[in-house]
Amino acid sequence: MLKCLKLVNYRNHKNFELELSEITVLIGKNGVGKTNILEAIGVLSYGRSFRGENRFELINFAASYARVAGDELEVFIQRRPRLMFQMKERGVKRKIADFVGILPSVIFSPETIAIITGEPKERRRFLDIVISQKNHKYLQALLDYKKVLIQRNNLLKMIQERRAGEDELNFWDKELAAQAEIITAERQKICQQFAGQVDEFYRTISGQKKAKVEIIYHPKAGERFLEKLAAKRPLDIAVGVTLSGPHRDDLQFKLDSLETEKYASRGELRSIILALKMAELKYLEDGVKPILLLDDIFSEFDADHRAHLYQLIKNYQTIITTTDRDHIPAKLLTKSKVVEMK
Repeated sequence: MLKCLKLVNYRNHKNFELELSEITVLIGKNGVGKTNILEAIGVLSYGRSFRGENRFELINFAASYARVAGDELEVFIQRRPRLMFQMKERGVKRKIADFVGILPSVIFSPETIAIITGEPKERRRFLDIVISQKNHKYLQALLDYKKVLIQRNNLLKMIQERRAGEDELNFWDKELAAQAEIITAERQKICQQFAGQVDEFYRTISGQKKAKVEIIYHPKAGERFLEKLAAKRPLDIAVGVTLSGPHRDDLQFKLDSLETEKYASRGELRSIILALKMAELKYLEDGVKPILLLDDIFSEFDADHRAHLYQLIKNYQTIITTTDRDHIPAKLLTKSKVVEMK
């Protein structure tokens, strides 16, 4: 359980400290920084924001650094005098692959629906955050893949400009394929695991006993990826970027054989997302029990969905944000530490 959170120069929080309970409810108007607090906990969990890729945007615009501390964990981000991103456990520096997953968490907000309705990068981010918190081999492969991808793309541009030869791609193709194999295999595995669980949870949540939810993984590497890279090399050189690989993967959700982003109602989408988050919690709790982060979600849900959410809250440390106390069930408030934010 996370007991204390301290923020320095983190977004709008210049110097903020919060003692946490089993259930903590943060109440305040939009713009006071409630979501930033949940985001900061996410940074302690997986070393990145659930809202974007640029870590340095987390620093208050008037400051040169930011610090997030939670019990024995600390993340330090600096943009001046030089860029720095540092993680510590009990005061000892840790590599990101050793730090991520010590304090697992699951975020659920109105924007979470973008996992289904948003761009492919939202679905890849979801997979990366979930798997990385439990599988350090995957996280290391992901980090290595991104580095190799940058090198390969730079080389493609040099070849395009006739400043390098095609044969120089051979080394980077092998490195890219080796990491892609690990990433693809783990994504395939979790998608297969989630498919059955989400289907079962959805039927329970929706009450539709004959409904069928499918999660279909579309890998852009697949088998014999090294050969695929060689075959697409002329096109990659022509455009100056790598057009295939895990960085182009996607997920597809279907409800009763129909594409959910096109045909599912708002209520059905919420039920699928809730089922997906239930599967995520179950996946992560094999190790350390994750923290459940609920960002203004009660205002989005009807009574039935709130009941299912309440059952989840009873099993996990939970931090809840809301703009209105009336959005939170009275019986939940009586069991919570309530913090009024201004």
